[in-house]
Amino acid sequence: MSLSLLLPAALAALASLLLPLLLHLARRDNVRPLDFAALRWLRARPRPRRRLRFDEWPLLLLRLLLLALLALWLARPVLHGAPDLRPMVAVMPGVPASALSAQQLPENARRHWLAQGLPALDAPPPATPQPIASLLRELDADLPAGVPLVVLATARFDGADGRVPQLSRELDWRVVDAMPAASKPATGQSPPTLYLHADAGHTAALRPLRAAARAWQVEVFDLAAGATPPATSAIAAWLSSTPMPSALRDWIARGGSVLLAHDAPLPANTTLAPALRDAAGTPLLESGSLGRGRLLRFRQPLRPADLPLLLEAEFPQRLREALAPPMQPPARADARAFAPTTGARAQPTAPRDLQPWLALLIALLFAIERWLATARRRGANA
Repeated sequence: MSLSLLLPAALAALASLLLPLLLHLARRDNVRPLDFAALRWLRARPRPRRRLRFDEWPLLLLRLLLLALLALWLARPVLHGAPDLRPMVAVMPGVPASALSAQQLPENARRHWLAQGLPALDAPPPATPQPIASLLRELDADLPAGVPLVVLATARFDGADGRVPQLSRELDWRVVDAMPAASKPATGQSPPTLYLHADAGHTAALRPLRAAARAWQVEVFDLAAGATPPATSAIAAWLSSTPMPSALRDWIARGGSVLLAHDAPLPANTTLAPALRDAAGTPLLESGSLGRGRLLRFRQPLRPADLPLLLEAEFPQRLREALAPPMQPPARADARAFAPTTGARAQPTAPRDLQPWLALLIALLFAIERWLATARRRGANA
């Protein structure tokens, strides 16, 4: 271990050590001579030379030590100690205990969850998704150079950013094939269904939508005025000039998608943007959000005279693309493709800051100094 100072110029405060020395010299007890009449005829002797004398040595030494420690505190001492060179094992939340026991890990390794704060492995795993890429870079920067790092990763995980992490050390990246049941992709999902509602003035608009549904090979159901589709994965069409019922608005806010006629009123504070254009660039369909769902409204009536795109063979496909939700980045990353690489520059190990410990010692010594000074005054007044 070695001690160093971040602000060595602050040691100039050691000049204040002269202050308690001067105070003790100025405040020492003065001896006043008393003349006797019988002694005036004696032969005068030369007075002894006055020497510097300090009283209250414990109090003086304590005050000098306080000032020296205060100057050292101002210089910001840090301690470069021997780092912990034990191997580190970081486990992603989601790795089952059975898979962990099957791994051959170093006996003296530190074992932690790869999560914020690096909780110990015997603690419950975090339930919230963790920023895995950021945690790997932070762990690599905090560990001293040469410390082995073993990471047990689930086959797929959340928390990956746009690029594979680059670390400063060789990493033992082990992918555990076991995957929690909740993260397995669902299979056999049926295609979305279409629910239609039209008032007397919009019944003609049902024909092109039913034809598009046949091209999509999806089922079509009628939607009552106050009803909602059973699932938010379905597509609803509200072809009416009256406002949508509150039940349908709540269904959209939970994640549903609805098609509106050109004259359907919009909910308050709804902003639409073009989602489908013709060859000339004229918007034909507008899209907006409501909660977690989507609103799509035609700009013209669903009649071939007003919307020539209805007569084209590509209309079902273009409408289906407009109804599809926006593409989202993959929520889960493949651990085998996300294995970190090496080549990053190693970060120096941060030294240990001694200022907090010095502050506690200074406070303790100051309390002792005050007690000694008070006891001295009480003894002088007694």
